[in-house]
Amino acid sequence: MEIEEARRGESGHVVCGSWIRRPKKVNWAIIARASKRRGSSSPPLLNIFSFDPITTSLSSSPLAIHELKESDGDPVAISVHPGGDYFVCSTSKGGCKLFEIVGGAMCVTVLAKELPPLQNAGLQKCMAFSFDGSKLATGGVDGCLRIMEWPNLTVILDEPKAHKSIRDMDFSLDSEFLATTSTDGSARIWKAEDGFPLSTLERSGDENIELCRFSKDGTKPFLFCAAQRGDVPVVNVYDISTWKKLGFKKLSRKSASTMAVSLDGKYIALGGKDGDISVAEVKTMEIYHYSKRLHLGQTIASLEFCPSERVMLTTSSEWGEMVTKLTVPKEWKEWQIYALLFCLFMASVVLAYVFFENSDSFWKLPMGKDQRRPKISLFGDSSTTPAEDHNKSLVSPLLGFGGNQRDPCSSSLKMLLPIRANDPKLRLVLQAVSDSKSSTDMNGGVSKEEEEKSDEYSQDMTQAMGAVLTYRHEFGMNYNFLRPDLIVGSCLQTPEDVDKLRKIGVKTIFCLQQDPDLEYFGVDIRSIQAYAKTFTDIEHIRCEIRYNKPLLAYMFWVQGYKLMEAHKILMSKRTCFPKLDAIRNATIDILTGLKKKTVTLTLRDKGFSTVEISGLDIGWGQRIPLTLDKGTGFWSLKRELPEGQFEYKYIIDGEWTYNEQEPFTGPNKDGHTNNYAKVVYDPTSVDGATRERLTSEDPELLEEERLKLIQFLETSSEAEV
Repeated sequence: MEIEEARRGESGHVVCGSWIRRPKKVNWAIIARASKRRGSSSPPLLNIFSFDPITTSLSSSPLAIHELKESDGDPVAISVHPGGDYFVCSTSKGGCKLFEIVGGAMCVTVLAKELPPLQNAGLQKCMAFSFDGSKLATGGVDGCLRIMEWPNLTVILDEPKAHKSIRDMDFSLDSEFLATTSTDGSARIWKAEDGFPLSTLERSGDENIELCRFSKDGTKPFLFCAAQRGDVPVVNVYDISTWKKLGFKKLSRKSASTMAVSLDGKYIALGGKDGDISVAEVKTMEIYHYSKRLHLGQTIASLEFCPSERVMLTTSSEWGEMVTKLTVPKEWKEWQIYALLFCLFMASVVLAYVFFENSDSFWKLPMGKDQRRPKISLFGDSSTTPAEDHNKSLVSPLLGFGGNQRDPCSSSLKMLLPIRANDPKLRLVLQAVSDSKSSTDMNGGVSKEEEEKSDEYSQDMTQAMGAVLTYRHEFGMNYNFLRPDLIVGSCLQTPEDVDKLRKIGVKTIFCLQQDPDLEYFGVDIRSIQAYAKTFTDIEHIRCEIRYNKPLLAYMFWVQGYKLMEAHKILMSKRTCFPKLDAIRNATIDILTGLKKKTVTLTLRDKGFSTVEISGLDIGWGQRIPLTLDKGTGFWSLKRELPEGQFEYKYIIDGEWTYNEQEPFTGPNKDGHTNNYAKVVYDPTSVDGATRERLTSEDPELLEEERLKLIQFLETSSEAEV
């Protein structure tokens, strides 16, 4: 009876809406309504509706209705936790409220919870959960930015002057960065882990950045920003490794009021102030769907892709909520893919039979001498060298990732990269993002429960790891050959997988998988390791690393590949997103002996509020704050730098500039003038030239440099033992 009365009274306008992802690919939608105006007693409401993918519509009656108190005011914005059990709603009277969704498909209840850090935080314009669900960010009309850990709500950042007034925000796919935009047209990047301000996005004089969304497919590390260049609406694209603008594209006729990227990263959508929506394919940045005046000229308040369907949820104050099926290319169904593979297999069988029937010499092929299969390691046991395979290197074939340590005929070199993970000389080697797409070792029948678990894991890893991951655990271990003696693949799942790898000649297994992933699928890693120890011809070594880059460093340092060539080979077999600059810097640090010299930079104070430096050895995407000495009236920074020349720039109260009292360069190809610091230990030193050569786009190691790296790794291995 209470629900029916609430439904009859819910004539207030729709404020916003959002999808709620539920288990087994079920989707709900939450719609927030303001109270009816002009003295009506109808309260503000939060309604949860079920979604029917067959009819592409929301249910006629809500699954749950929650009535906000008069003291709360109207809802302003909503953010749903990725797990689908909680959402946060900001209200017009200031502050935010936390709600828990309890119950199943037929009986759903919304329970209000306490949210102490945000109870009296003021009007919050926007909110966002990180993709791994570990952080919550809120942006106030007053310009205050808050980042909190979830669910303990420990405050990471409480910056009252982050912007003039925060307009929009979004977390990166790996939850490492937070982008925010301001009503004054500026945009900033923050490090989510500690709230450190990394960069202010570049823009032209007449350009205002309004909305921001990170890419979500993991292979294209971009940040999309809807901007207004005078009267022209555009979408800017920024590289998140450097925060430099790569280009722009016009995707809408009028300025955008809201923006979204599909969960699989394939499509980007803009909702306009004229009620239009346009959907473009990220790969080509070409429009695939356009709905003119979908909300009949009214500003679209919220827009969001359905998590599992090509459907869009939009809202406006005048026309309420709408669900629109997108006219984009249909996705291949799983059974269609298997049908195609089956047809290809049958065609190959027919061709083989025809060849057999029509070839007199089919059984008379020359057999040659006995051919032994080379020793293979998951991350290398180099029994063949790049010199033999690619005429590339003179490195000894024994200098690989370990070989069999218990075989006296093998190299005495231990496992190189996983050792001494806490050594500062090796930390840069252990940072990258990786994705797995490969052939699979089929294990027979697969249950529906296993399929659903893999689907859920793939979606969670897509959000958490910054890469699209379609992992089918139920199909068993999978791997790809990068070279005859080097393969890369998933972790072992059972002790029997050890036998499978022994049969193909694997000598060393280098496992980087983290314990939470193994526990999720019930993988008993200890039994696998114990079983491997019963053999003398194979070794299993673990090193839990979130970012998987040792393989590229091994190919570059030991196997003799140029860095970009190794990257190309890896990408051709398994899609990933390694951070190449970290490998370059680690290489330089080791080869130059990690020598550093303290450099002091100073700037006379003129009433500045904040002074930061970008560039130097941290790159243009990060900043270091300077300290003001009120006695001398100078801002200063002391920094240890290796040999070489390092350009930098000051950011004074948010504005980029250079100091004319320090050495500065002429305008570069982009028209920028930068300060620079030149660090020289010995005029005859070759370290500066080495650094310049190895920071090029495609560095190649000299033979003596490669041997020095190998010696460093051997020394590190022996020291660890």
